[in-house]
Amino acid sequence: MAEAKKQETPAESVPPEVQAQALAELLDAIVNLKRSGLLGMISYLADKAEDSFLSAATDPALMRLMALLASVSNGITKVDAMDLANAQNTLTDLTSCTIESLAKLDLSHPRKVGLLGLMSALSDPDISQGLGILLDIAKQLGACARSKGQSKS
Repeated sequence: MAEAKKQETPAESVPPEVQAQALAELLDAIVNLKRSGLLGMISYLADKAEDSFLSAATDPALMRLMALLASVSNGITKVDAMDLANAQNTLTDLTSCTIESLAKLDLSHPRKVGLLGLMSALSDPDISQGLGILLDIAKQLGACARSKGQSKS
């Protein structure tokens, strides 16, 4: 009877120096996670995972959000790839500009503007351009909504 050949396990095929190096790197990673506080958070999530996921899965607000995201995702799939790329670039720029604008806004001292102040503000090139952007968005949105409404009829 032929002698059965002993199969090597993956750990036996790796030299001890490489195993020691891998173990040292793993311990360094664990120490870094502990210092940053992430290890505690991961441990907590692991302990409470079942409760957390169950409460999240039954939260009505989360379910509505998921339905909304599914609708958005479905709408995006119907958009031409080039239009989507252009929209992504524009959205990136608009988001950046919006966040910068909000960061500079002081809500503790809101400016009161009447009709004459509004007419005067229209001469400011920044206000004029901002309103022009909003009007362009409104025009494109209205045209798109009209065409979608006509296609359903």
